[in-house]
Amino acid sequence: MKSRRTQARLAIATELLTSHEQVQWGYELSQRAGVGAGSMYPFLAELLVAGHLKDGWESQPPGGRPPRRHYTVTDSGIDFLREFVASAPSGARGRAEVFRPGVVQP
Repeated sequence: MKSRRTQARLAIATELLTSHEQVQWGYELSQRAGVGAGSMYPFLAELLVAGHLKDGWESQPPGGRPPRRHYTVTDSGIDFLREFVASAPSGARGRAEVFRPGVVQP
């Protein structure tokens, strides 16, 4: 999968890597990454199609609200996201720098 490396996508990739062992909820992920839905959901859709994420739906939403969609990073997703962040130009990495191979392995 060849994907554009924008600041928003790097922020999303970093957040996915930071908590890759947990279920990710879209709204919370966008808040942590500091990006809007228009930047985040197209990237998540690409990751889903490529098999780097799995998704599902909340089974028992409280208070009669609609169910939320959740995402889980796959093993191939961890590898892809690490490479995605590591191959970005160094000035674009920002806090994603910690995911360079050999620096920090979450």
